[in-house]
Formats: sequence, C-alpha cells, structure tokens
Amino acid sequence: MKRKVIYGMMIAALLSSILPGCGDFQDVKAESKEEATLTGGKDLYGYEEPITLKVGLSYALDFVWAGEENSENNSWMDLYREHNIYPEILYNVDISQADSKLSTAMISGNYPDIFQASTSDYLNYVGEGVVADITEAYEKYASDELKEYMMSDEGEALRILTVDGKLYGLPRLGNPYEECSIMFIRQDWLDNLNLKVPETMDELKEAAHAFTYGDPDGNGVDDTYGIAMNGIDLFSNTIGDSNPIFNAYGVYFGSDGMALIENEDGEIIWGGANGEGMKSALTLLQELYQDGSLTKDFLTMDGDAIFEEAGSGRCGIWFGPSWAGMIPAVNAAMLDKNAHVVAIPLPDGGGSEDGKAYLSHSINEIHCISSKCENPEALVKMMNLSVQKICNPKDEEEYRKYNGDNAQYTGWKASLLQLQPYDKGSENWKAESRALKTGESDGLNLSQRAEVGYMREYLKAMEEGRVDPEDKGQYMGITMYTLYGDPQSAWAVITEMMEKDDFIKSANSTLPSSEVTEVAGTLKNLTTETIIKIITGDPVEDYDSFLDTWYALGGQKAVRDANDRTKEASVKE
Repeated sequence: MKRKVIYGMMIAALLSSILPGCGDFQDVKAESKEEATLTGGKDLYGYEEPITLKVGLSYALDFVWAGEENSENNSWMDLYREHNIYPEILYNVDISQADSKLSTAMISGNYPDIFQASTSDYLNYVGEGVVADITEAYEKYASDELKEYMMSDEGEALRILTVDGKLYGLPRLGNPYEECSIMFIRQDWLDNLNLKVPETMDELKEAAHAFTYGDPDGNGVDDTYGIAMNGIDLFSNTIGDSNPIFNAYGVYFGSDGMALIENEDGEIIWGGANGEGMKSALTLLQELYQDGSLTKDFLTMDGDAIFEEAGSGRCGIWFGPSWAGMIPAVNAAMLDKNAHVVAIPLPDGGGSEDGKAYLSHSINEIHCISSKCENPEALVKMMNLSVQKICNPKDEEEYRKYNGDNAQYTGWKASLLQLQPYDKGSENWKAESRALKTGESDGLNLSQRAEVGYMREYLKAMEEGRVDPEDKGQYMGITMYTLYGDPQSAWAVITEMMEKDDFIKSANSTLPSSEVTEVAGTLKNLTTETIIKIITGDPVEDYDSFLDTWYALGGQKAVRDANDRTKEASVKE
C-alpha cells in the first residue's frame, strides 16, 4: 500500500538511505551469484536476445538521485539493460499521481507491461484478464533466493494471491509487526510532571489531561495538549492512527475498516462487532474530546498535520507504525534539546484480555505483468534481480550501488520491482541495541554499522550537552535511537509485544471478492461517520443501531463471503 502522507515519504527516503540492506554480505562468498545464473539452460535473470518492457515510473517528492543519475540512466536501469531487458518509459509522474495515471492508461489500452496493484484491484485485474498467469513462469524461473524471500511469511502471501490454483502476481512483502500501530509519548513531559508511563486507560487520561493543562514544556504558555488523532482517516495505518485505542478494548478495524478476526468458536467475524468494547472505547474518546485532551482540531487533521503537531511540541501523545516517532523526535529536539520521544505498549483497556494489536497480512502491494506482454516470465526474472541485489549483495560496492549510499542515494527505490527484507526491523534492533550496550560492532552489516555510529554520535552529544539535530550525524542518530536504540524504542516495544503474543492476526486467508470490495468503501465511510459523531457528542449507545445498519448495507454478506472463501481455501489445502 502506498503511503500518501508527505512526511511518510520523507521517512521512506530516510530509510532508503540508511536502512536498505537485507543481508550481511560479510558472510557472503566473494564470487558473484550471477555465476549461477544458468540453471538447466534457463537464464534466471535476463535474456540472450533483447526484449522491451513498457513501464510507468513514479517517485516520492523527496527522492534523490545519486550523482548524475536520473530516471532513464541509473544503476538499476543499467542492470536491466545488462541482462537484455530494456525498459520503455510510458510516463513518469509523482507518486501521488501514480494510481490515477495507471487507471487512465488502463482505460486507453496502452498501459505498462510491469505495474503494481493493490489487493483490492488484484482480483479485478485477474477477472478482467488484464494480468498474465505467471504460475508456470514462477515454477520455472524463480531463483532460490526469490523462493526464500517468498517464504518469509511462510508462504501466506503467495497462498492469498493464488486464484483458482493460478498465480498472477508477486507480492512486495511487508512485515506486519513493523506496520502495526503503537503509542508514542513525550517522556520528557512525563518527567517534568512527575508522571509514570501510562499502563491503563485511566493513566492515559491523566497524562493527556496533564499535557493539556499542566504546562509540560515549562514555557509558561498554554500551547500544548495531550492526544493528536487523524480524523480525516481514522483507520489510516499511519501517524495519527486511532486503531490502538479501539484495539485496547478488543475492537479491530484494520486499515480499511473491514478487519476480520476469529472468535473463540473458530468463526470469522467482523472486528468491529464487539459492541460493548467499542462503547467503552468511544466513552473514553468522548471524555478526552470534551476535556480538550484530545484536540478538537482532530476532525480536520491528517497525517501531515499530526507530524507537524508532534514535531512542533504541541501534542505529547500520538499513535502510528514503528517509524511514526522518528521525524517528530528530530523536529521536537530542534525546539527543545531535552525532547525525548519514546514508544510504549498499548495501555490496558479496562482489564480486557482481548485488547491486542491487530496484524494485517504481509502484502504491501502486488507486482504484476500485463497479459499483453510477450514475455510474462520477465516479472519473475526481474524479481530475481531485486532479491539478489537488495537482499544478497555480494560485497560493499554492490550494496551501495543498488541499496543506496549514506550520503547521496538512489538505492532500492529506483528498482522497478521494489522490495525490502521481511525481518529487517527485528534483526536491526537485535544487532544495534546489543552493539550500543556492549560498545562493540562485530557482526554488524554496513547499514547497521552506520546506524550504530550515528546513535553513538547523538548519545555523546547528549552527554556533553551539545545536541544539534541540524547536524546530519545527530539527525540520523535521533531517528535511529527512536526506532532501534532507545530502551523504549519502537522495536523494543514491538519485541516485547511479540514475546507476550500481544497481537491478533487477520483471519481472512483470501482476498475479498469483488462484491465485498464494492461495498467496503461505503461501510468504511459509515463507520467513520458514526465514530466521529459519537466522539463529538452523539450518544454512545448509537453504536448498537450502527451495527444493525452496517450488516444490512453489505457487512453481513462480506463476513459470510469471507467465511465461505476461507473454508474453500482450507479444503483445497
């Protein structure tokens, strides 16, 4: 799924410059893996004779080309041409225009051979015959490295994308733990007000109230508040996500409002069906809103606005994925050198053991190839290249060339089939937090060594009282410390939650049918509208009548369809 938040793209670019590597190539043999390119006479990476593939390009606004590189001439385009794959650029647009541009190209009939599909579009493309069946191509041409990558989630994504026994796309995997929303808070504000880290919702209310009325930054001005929330898209799965509040009470919406979970009887139900839990969550939010601890401006706030609020020192609590504290931590430190952003586990929602964080499936987006293309196996071969260069670089030079340089980067985001390692976050946290504790750097790969170096630079500056977030090294150090190094870093919290099995996984083992996709938008809008109205004053009991309406407008069919499709998939297995 593409992030549409500008600050989210800033973080993606930041990560691409310093976090791109998948493997530790210190242990990789010096010889190139391309020496094993030919297997049984099959070229896994290219062609003996040139082929041409139509492509559409889209890059984030903050994407930076290294040196003299550009969209037509860069390390990745050179790599494809070296393997006799010649991309023909149909269009080159900003990432915010990518979806509409592809839709227009589809309508015209002149669309790219290689393109990315969302999970909601994938089945439509299959049904319309837009995408090629790559089942045989995958079996014949997938490298061992690609097969290993595709099993990172135990093959769940491939199973989900298999339609009637056929595969029509390859997933860009995303670790659901990395994208699961957690809570971020200003630890320095807690310290200033002699408050402990909230462990219950009552303590969260207390902290939010104190942040609003207790002058936590000590400037003598009434310019702070407790909680910022994304009122434009409540289930945004980005900074300002409200899902953690609902999760704490055993309610699960997911990023599209259609989360499905398994109940105690093994039946698939809608995650928003827990009326009593939801009314408790709405009561809390209503009280926070009336108190002013949840800013009344949340109704018009999106992710960009919340990044601004958190970074400018106006709000002290927000929710979001693991990366949602990085840029706010830097921006806050520019205004207050003592600013300290930490992640914390989700406070307990009234003692309910059902209050766990929701994990979606591992598919970020789906790489497809047009049914009009004469070489459908090119998709598999290009994915082989992506996995090889991004996840298994043979040496430091290759790592920098295809993953990005710490100073100036093109990196993995220039590849036509983007991917990232499934367990990067967890492995980085283990290695880097250990290195900070021991003072040793043995066993770290290139990106990990760089990140630990930045964090050490920042911590030394802290100790010597010379914090300067505008210094590149310290800037990087603050972001990495928030993500990996702090004892209360995002990944420290995620790991703690994993150890406690504090998650509930999506129960939908298939993609939704087109009938469900058609009503999903209507149901999400209805859910959002109802929640907003209750938070701002409507009776909490209105949620009961909303549930009846939700099921009547297509929700019941959606749940029944999910149960039927999951049972069918189970029988086939």
